[in-house]
Amino acid sequence: MVSYEGINNALPKKWQTAAAEWASLSKYALGAAKDLRNLGVKPLADNWTDEVGQAAAGKFENLANQLEAASDILLSVKMAVEGVTTAIETAQSTLREATELADRYGLTISTDGTVTGPPVHNRMEAEDLGPYRTQVLDLINQAVEQVTTADKLAATEFAKLAEQTNLSDPDKALKLQNDASHVEMQMLAADVPVGQGPTTVREWWDGLTAQQRKDMMLAEPVLIANLDGIPPDVQQDLRGNGKYDRVKLVQYALDNWDKSDPTDFGNNCTNFVSNALHAAGMKEKTSIWGTSDDDSWMIGNPTGIDRIDRSLAYSNTWSAAENQKDFMLRHGGEEIPRSEVKPGDILYFEQSGPNDSIAKGNTHHAAIVTAVMPDGEIKYTQHTDSYQNVSLDGRLPATEKHEGAQNVRIVRPNPDWY
Repeated sequence: MVSYEGINNALPKKWQTAAAEWASLSKYALGAAKDLRNLGVKPLADNWTDEVGQAAAGKFENLANQLEAASDILLSVKMAVEGVTTAIETAQSTLREATELADRYGLTISTDGTVTGPPVHNRMEAEDLGPYRTQVLDLINQAVEQVTTADKLAATEFAKLAEQTNLSDPDKALKLQNDASHVEMQMLAADVPVGQGPTTVREWWDGLTAQQRKDMMLAEPVLIANLDGIPPDVQQDLRGNGKYDRVKLVQYALDNWDKSDPTDFGNNCTNFVSNALHAAGMKEKTSIWGTSDDDSWMIGNPTGIDRIDRSLAYSNTWSAAENQKDFMLRHGGEEIPRSEVKPGDILYFEQSGPNDSIAKGNTHHAAIVTAVMPDGEIKYTQHTDSYQNVSLDGRLPATEKHEGAQNVRIVRPNPDWY
């Protein structure tokens, strides 16, 4: 277990610097993979078509695959390092709050985290001091437990990734990156004092800096919004303006990412987004023309037979990405710059590069932002294919490799029909 003294002496800035260096190496490896394909594999395939040329192109492609896989492994390391950095920084803030609380109550915290008080003269004095000592100890224990959890998770993740240094399968490396994203989220969740009483929660929250509180709201909106002891105005800010509950939207996505939708459209990405918005309280926009009205967002009368319901029971805005994006922007929604993204915003993938099956400018995919990391990295959750809390920056290169360049647009729905 990590010690009280160890947390106080930790240097999170060094971890933060290391994370930036791993991210830079990942970007460099990915760039090298692209260069090998564009300047090596493609020219050889186009201009040297005999057996020798094909063999050379094959070797270049294998090297490109190794570099692409390395990029994902390096990014995975960066995610684990970021998780440790945040755990240390928030724990140190918690320990500062514990120290201030101890000073206020006349208590002393030793270098090993033991909390002692002034001499007491009778049982009544001891009983009066007891609750204050408990409050200080609860904060210390929270800090120690969260960094210990981060330390164990990181050690396991680093050991796993160290065994993949010769990996040349980009698909396997991408799966490892998804796993690392989940590990980072586990670390963030451990930073939140779930299970503690409201007094400890409030003291923990007050001990965080303004930036740390903002970071926690963006990274763990569901935990923060449902934690007894968090100020009501903070919880309300997370839930939104009352048109629908953004926390419930994120919760639905996280709970149902690997479950079947009520109706299967084959490609369920936009259907999943609509179901999440509906579960969060967004009211349908109905029409006397029913689901055939392009300006409706609604469920009609499902029969339970998918092949019928796909075309008759839902509006096109419910299940088609471009229709939904345009509808939301026409009816109160706004496009958000990446610097302002929040959990509950919707990602729309718009084709901006060549693709034989997707027209340029077509919006063909939708997903839900479920977390934003302290460094600005966006985590999203989706159906078809189903993923939970994966990295936008981490997965986008693979998407663009297979589908062409993408313009990712971030939309914040704000229904104006009620």
